[in-house]
Amino acid sequence: MTGQYITTSRRLVQNTTFNVITLVSGAAIGFFLIRFFLAQLGETRYGLWVLIGSIFQYRRLLDMGMNSSINRYIPVGLAKGDDDAIQRILSTSLFFFSALAVVLVLVSLVIHQHIGAWFAIAGDMVGTAGVLVLIVGFCFALAMPLQLSSALLSGLQRYDILNLAELLVLVLRTALVIVLLRRGYGLLTMGLVFGVSEVAVRVVQFIFARKLLPHISITLQSVDFKLLREMLAYGINTFLYTVGAIIICKASDVVIGIFIGTAQISQFAVAVAGVLLLSQFLYAFTAAIKPAISDLDARDEHARVREISFLMQKYSLLLIIPAACFLIVMGREFLQVWVGEKFQEPRMVDSMSVMLGILTVGHCLRLAQHSNFVVLVGKGEHRLFGLFTIVMSLLCVLASIVSIKVFNLGLVAVAWSNCLPMALISGVVLPIYFNRKMKISFHDSIVRIWWPALLGCLPSVAMINIWRYVSPPDCWSEILAVVIAAMLLTLAASCLLSFTELERKRFLGILAPGLLVRS
Repeated sequence: MTGQYITTSRRLVQNTTFNVITLVSGAAIGFFLIRFFLAQLGETRYGLWVLIGSIFQYRRLLDMGMNSSINRYIPVGLAKGDDDAIQRILSTSLFFFSALAVVLVLVSLVIHQHIGAWFAIAGDMVGTAGVLVLIVGFCFALAMPLQLSSALLSGLQRYDILNLAELLVLVLRTALVIVLLRRGYGLLTMGLVFGVSEVAVRVVQFIFARKLLPHISITLQSVDFKLLREMLAYGINTFLYTVGAIIICKASDVVIGIFIGTAQISQFAVAVAGVLLLSQFLYAFTAAIKPAISDLDARDEHARVREISFLMQKYSLLLIIPAACFLIVMGREFLQVWVGEKFQEPRMVDSMSVMLGILTVGHCLRLAQHSNFVVLVGKGEHRLFGLFTIVMSLLCVLASIVSIKVFNLGLVAVAWSNCLPMALISGVVLPIYFNRKMKISFHDSIVRIWWPALLGCLPSVAMINIWRYVSPPDCWSEILAVVIAAMLLTLAASCLLSFTELERKRFLGILAPGLLVRS
């Protein structure tokens, strides 16, 4: 049974492809919905929606890294052919997630009771905010035990099923939300649709996960509290990184909601949306390597682990650098086309473009280290990486609070408060730590990662700057033309300047396997 889950290059490519397709689809829908929500709800109500969403992003912290543990323990169990271990892992995890569902219900009740006192919400919207908290919180609590299914499918390296289920529910949910908002329904209906869709996607994933392991039973007798302690001990390090990542991405919304207001949350959320979607794209691109690393590490194939580390760093940079250049150089044009007419103040787009440029620098330095973290997670050696990320996130929050509360500065200062700690930790500390941990020399890092990545990106970076100078885009077709041209140019330059001969053969095999066989 375990043979079908052994890591291969084709499986890695297939899993990554499914992750990226789902993410790109979600990103496109997300961009459309932000414009749609601003038009239907207005700045203040949309800001409240973002605030509630940001609050419940923290529900991910309740699992204390259990998803990551399942994602490692399942591939190890499969590699060893230990069905009894897999049964104990699944039963213990389901028991743990069921207990977390009760905790999430209690947390939702507390937030509902104090939402008006804790956040700067207009008096006529406090009641709606409280009910929205209960709807979203209870739906997420109902879905919590079934969270096991997504972690299991990931551990089985079945990202095709995982993503197809999410994609199907995403399309149906989007269509339903658009229809209901156009008919006059509001925030509470949105919350119910989003909450129920979360339950639906978990149910679908659970059904397929059970079919993949029909001989494995989940029983109360198989709950192993010693195993639970081991899994939490492993997962706590991933938990630290997750805490840091969520704080970095979402804490600013909460800080702004506490000290300024929901309208300003809308402005900051729109400014940072582009770089956060780039983050999601990179997460999707790198997600499949974690169970693969766990599988290879369990088989003592350390040379392949090291090779994957080099490749994923290089490929991540080939994605990050052109995207960052676009967001910094053409950020104003992009925001103007996207949401310019949705804000009453004409100068708002200028301010948001400045925030976007600042945040892009910090977040892209952070993203450049994400594949390194995933490699260490797969090896179970990620503790200090998580601690460094926590320190970085706390510095971001502290600097944001000081800039607003002490110096009475605005949203641009919040952007700088996020950028500078990320530049310090992700740009200096984490690269040094990872290279020492993996015994990668400075010379290898430059020659095998940075230099080929820069060569592959240089033509598209030059093109974006020239295009911006000669003919700044002012409509969606021109924005799309820039993006497509940059992607194609980066792909061509990467094949010629960044890839080795072996990588070019693999790439050709993916694009045209029949042609490669005939040759």
